[in-house]
Parts: sequence; structure tokens; C-alpha cells
Amino acid sequence: MTTLMAGAAETVITSIKDRPDVYTELYARVLVLADGEKQLAIVTADYGQFSLQYNRVLLEAIQEATGIPPEHVVINCSHTHNAPGVDGREMSEASEAWLATCLAELLKDAVGKLEPATLRVGRAPVQVGYNRRIMNDEGYIVMAPNPEGPVVPWVDVLGAYDANGDIIAVLFSHAAHPVIVHWSSEEMGADFPGYAVEHLRNFLELKPKSILLFAQGCAADINGYPLRGGFEACDVAGFTLAFATHQALKTAKEIPAAPLKACSKLVNLPFRDPPSVAECEQLIEEFPDDERYVALLEVAKSGEKRTLPFPISAFAVGDALCFLSVSHELFSEYQLFADETSPFSHTFVFGYTNGSEVYIATRAAYELGLKAGYEAGPRNHALSGPYRLALLPSVEEQIHAELTDLLGNLKGLS
Repeated sequence: MTTLMAGAAETVITSIKDRPDVYTELYARVLVLADGEKQLAIVTADYGQFSLQYNRVLLEAIQEATGIPPEHVVINCSHTHNAPGVDGREMSEASEAWLATCLAELLKDAVGKLEPATLRVGRAPVQVGYNRRIMNDEGYIVMAPNPEGPVVPWVDVLGAYDANGDIIAVLFSHAAHPVIVHWSSEEMGADFPGYAVEHLRNFLELKPKSILLFAQGCAADINGYPLRGGFEACDVAGFTLAFATHQALKTAKEIPAAPLKACSKLVNLPFRDPPSVAECEQLIEEFPDDERYVALLEVAKSGEKRTLPFPISAFAVGDALCFLSVSHELFSEYQLFADETSPFSHTFVFGYTNGSEVYIATRAAYELGLKAGYEAGPRNHALSGPYRLALLPSVEEQIHAELTDLLGNLKGLS
């Protein structure tokens, strides 16, 4: 008979040097699940995003400290835009080294707190954002609220309870860019997920050990509303999300204790071909101070076919509960697809997990070409890194097939 165990911990990760002004602290939190043989860890961080390379550094540090292999750990960034990792806010080498040690110790702490647990899972309707892609009169996609555009209109909630019925941890996940404070303040903070955690803490009767974790979904085309609305608007969004999370906990269903399972794979997604050498040279003439076009010229000269590493992984508790994690910034349609096609009774879908560097749009978006907008247009991708072009439209079908295969393989594990 399987006995499930859970342990959770949190720590402040705002900054160790040159500490900026903050409106809320940035946190890293972790939930570890164990069945006596396996340990699976879900880490959440109030950061913009981690590169694929740096995420590997974090996973290696965690393995060295805890013995948990990298394929049994997922690190999800909330993608708050008032934190390092986006909009030019970078960590120093010293801060990167410190954070790796910090997360490793956090995992070690959570493992040390493992205790028998009962899991309950639920879902409630909620929407704190709008699709941000709308076509203007000239046929170009621009960034503005699109009430008819796809969103993920729910919050997924997992409650882990100890033998006395007290909360060990609550993990809740929703898909929306945390950009309600974005640029309305230079201070660092967690945006609406941070407010949601505080409101949820007020709703629940919690012991000091209880940890509340927010995990970001596939939010590449969803902005928290209103964009740059400021602190009061952010507080309202956080309250709304916390209230829905509380409602989901009230109706959550117990998950039967069952062995833990894990599956992962690394997929390579093809980029479009770069502009021609002549086009790159023209861009350099127009923008002589932009080194990224120089790098793009080198790609064009090499003729090399570029691909994007796309790590995906999934954890499961028996056949009832699944946590699917995808890297990078995926459009919400991918989460809707995974939710609809998953063979598990309840499936969480996390974006921005184990590394995030580019947007991943849909076929329909990519096929708009130069009119495809910020997330899917080739010029915007060329500006987001040394060789970041738009991906081929066929990646949508490729990702669908890979997700279906991964979830099917996970379901088949005993």
C-alpha cells in the first residue's frame, strides 16, 4: 500500500546585493511529494524567467544537495515583470551563485519536513486577464485586450494536508502575465500572484508551516488586467484569484494514494530561416549600434539550421493527477489542448518551467508573417536574442504530438 508524503518550504529571494526598493518580497517556494521510492519537487519562484543554461545550474545544485535527480524537479517562474529575468533586469554572477545555493537549501529543508499527507485537487472558474492579441484595421496584430481571444478561465488547486487535517501546502495555478504593476512602479515585487498569496492566507486557517505556492500557466498571449494598472488594481486581481482558489479548495476531491510517476523529454523545435545576408546587411546599415543584427548576419552567413531546445516533463500521482511542465512562453491554446487531451482525471499545466527564452505561438499566428505581432513576428524574435527567429508554423503540430506522446507514456507507467 502506497503512503504519500509531502513537505514544503519557502524563502525570500528578493536580492542579496544592491537591494532595490520592493513593494512585496520575492519568494521561492517548494512542494516535495514522496512515496517511499520517489521524490518529486515543484519549485516556484517570483522571477521573470531563467535561461535554459542557468536552469540546468539550479537543477544540478539541487541534485547535489538533495540527491533528487533533475528529471524529478521542475522550476516554475511566475514571470512577474517587476523582478530579474525580464525587461533588462539581470542577475549578477554573485546573485546567480547565491540563488543556486538558496534553492538547493530550500529543497533540502522541504525534504526534511516530509510527512504523511492526503492530497485534494480542485478547479474553479476565474479570469484575471485578457488575451492581449487583436488585429487592427490594417490586418496587423497589436497588443490590446481582446475579449474574444482565448484564455485559460480557471484556477487549478492542489491541497496537501497532514494527519490532523492541517494544510501542509496549497499549490494554485493560473495563466496570466503578472504585468498589472509593470512599469507603473520601478519597485520589485511579485505582482498579482504575490497579492493572491497574501489574500489566500487570510482566507484560510493556516499553521505556521503552511506554504502557499503560485505556478504560472501558459500565458504568452494573456496579460493580467489592467496592464500597468498599479497597486490597487493588482490587489483586486490577487483577491479575485485567491477567492477562486479558496472556492476550489472547498469542493476539492481527494486523490487516492498511488505511486508517483515521472516522464520527461527534450524536443528540438525548428526556427524559420534567417533573413538573407543582404537583408541583414541592410538592417545593420539602418541600426548600426544594434549588435544583435551583427549576430544575425553571422547566422545568415553560416547557413546553419537553428533549432530551439524545448524541455517538457510530467509528474503523476497514479492515474488521477498530473503536472505537465513546458519550457518557454507558450500561447494559451497549448494549455487548453493539453487539458482537453490529457488521459489523467486532473491535469495542471505549467509554462515558464525549467527555462524560458522565447515565445512559442500557434500555426495561425506564425502564418501572419510580418503582421504576426510582438510574440510571433520574425523581426521581434530577431530582436529578442542573438539568433531568435520565429519558429516554423509546423511546431504547433509537433508540440501537440510530443505532449500527447509524453502524457500517454506517463499514463502507461506502473
